[in-house]
Amino acid sequence: KFALLAAPSQSPPPASLVDGDPTLRRHLKKAMPLKQEVAEQLTGQWQVGLFEAPCKAPLPCFLGCCCMCCMAGKQRLEIIDVLGEDYVCCGGMFPCGPLGNPQDRNCAWAEACCCTGLAIAGNRFLIQTRLDRENTACDDCILWVTCLAPLVLCICQCAGCDVPEGIEHCVHFMTITVDGCMLAQQQVEIDHVKEVGFAGANPAIVAMLPPLQQQMIGQARPMGPAAHAGMAAGAILGGAAGAGAMMGAAGAGRPAPTAMGQAAGGRHGEMGGPPMQMAMSAKGGFMNTMAPNGMPWWQYCQGIPATVDPGSGLLVGPWGECLAWAKVFEVHNPGWSSDPNFAGGPAGQVVHAALSMCPPHLRAATEQAAERLEMACGQAAFNGAPLPLIGQRA
Repeated sequence: KFALLAAPSQSPPPASLVDGDPTLRRHLKKAMPLKQEVAEQLTGQWQVGLFEAPCKAPLPCFLGCCCMCCMAGKQRLEIIDVLGEDYVCCGGMFPCGPLGNPQDRNCAWAEACCCTGLAIAGNRFLIQTRLDRENTACDDCILWVTCLAPLVLCICQCAGCDVPEGIEHCVHFMTITVDGCMLAQQQVEIDHVKEVGFAGANPAIVAMLPPLQQQMIGQARPMGPAAHAGMAAGAILGGAAGAGAMMGAAGAGRPAPTAMGQAAGGRHGEMGGPPMQMAMSAKGGFMNTMAPNGMPWWQYCQGIPATVDPGSGLLVGPWGECLAWAKVFEVHNPGWSSDPNFAGGPAGQVVHAALSMCPPHLRAATEQAAERLEMACGQAAFNGAPLPLIGQRA
């Protein structure tokens, strides 16, 4: 956990920023473990703050301090039940070899016992990115102090300083206390979601997550009572469509035959069979990542022909949005060039899939429109300006 918190290069804010400075939250967002672009999408509030957890959730806090291994393991199992996701070590934060693959859920106990700090941090990461929970300035300050204090102590000891034993005990006690408070804060959040139901991850957050995290969300299956409660609530409000909406990103990998059938048979029915088959075969690579609405891109664009704006000459509509987000993906994931899943480049895969939906006599014009949009997005990303169509800075 401490290694995770210390990873960003920026230093924690000085104490003069703590009291009432409006820049504190923004400064901390850049410095805390979540990537800045992910942290900026978080808007939800915790039910209980980290500082007030001992008073508002005394029992979970006590259990977290006294038996954090057991509570961290139990909490992970509750989280993946609520989310309907498979167990991935440390919440998929370190996707190296088997650590990035789903494992038996009982491995959560081994993680909690062998890597307790990372298990607690993994629980928090899943809650923040799936349930949309933003740290308060107080939360971040507490986490920074807890992260840095053991490091300072270790550096002093390595430098040959005679650190009083009492200081060592104080640092260890502080670490245990904060771990207990984190577990308590997170447990209150899980219990709350169990009561109200899980409506799916925020698509804006999902779009900023790495491919593995998007895959974990896209392959999720509702398992626990909270997921069923969310589907039931959606069904009451809007029938089958409402239940599907409550599934959100967690069920995005499953096509919606009715809606897609209407689109293909209505506005786009004239496209016929072959182009649809070509588009359906292009489900790998970037087209299998999540769109902002929680669907995989191949499903979001399924049955819709590419459209060119006669005024700007740019590719527009769902395919234009897909291409713009592909450029965002390329900027945030510079290692895509070494990943065989993205052969041809994320943007190139989108263009190829879009052309497969075009009649032969329109493919040349569509390809030119896609090239114009790709160049415009690249220039906007270079200048730090919002990208065309999506208004998102890369």
